[in-house]
Amino acid sequence: MSRSRSQRGQALFTAVGALGVASGLSLVVSGCAVPIATLPGILGPEAYAPAMVLATGAIGEDCGTQVLFVPLRRASIEVAVQHAIASVPEATLLTDVEISGTAFVTGVYNHTCVRVKGSAAKMVPSVAVPMSGEHHEHHDHHDAH
Repeated sequence: MSRSRSQRGQALFTAVGALGVASGLSLVVSGCAVPIATLPGILGPEAYAPAMVLATGAIGEDCGTQVLFVPLRRASIEVAVQHAIASVPEATLLTDVEISGTAFVTGVYNHTCVRVKGSAAKMVPSVAVPMSGEHHEHHDHHDAH
């Protein structure tokens, strides 16, 4: 069984098209690992310093762009945190932080954003509270004259 020239051309076009789609998918599906952020401070449920919450729901965002997968500017969690803190007067830190990200990816132009949301607070001096059972006795001293 012999194929006509147009059938061979169509088969070649289909094979080249399938190879192009597979190559494009490999670009989209393949990934890479990049550092996201270095967060200064101590994290964890036991790491709370004495702080006074000034506002809940403080939001900060930072965005970055890539052209042809070459980064022009990377989105920064640190900058997003700074924006959230700056949104509340007198705030110096965030607690109970949620981090989310969005991405618009075309391959030619990519736009990514990182968003933080938390409770804006400021440090307060720690106050020593006596444990129960600790009593300081007060003695009156009278001078005998």
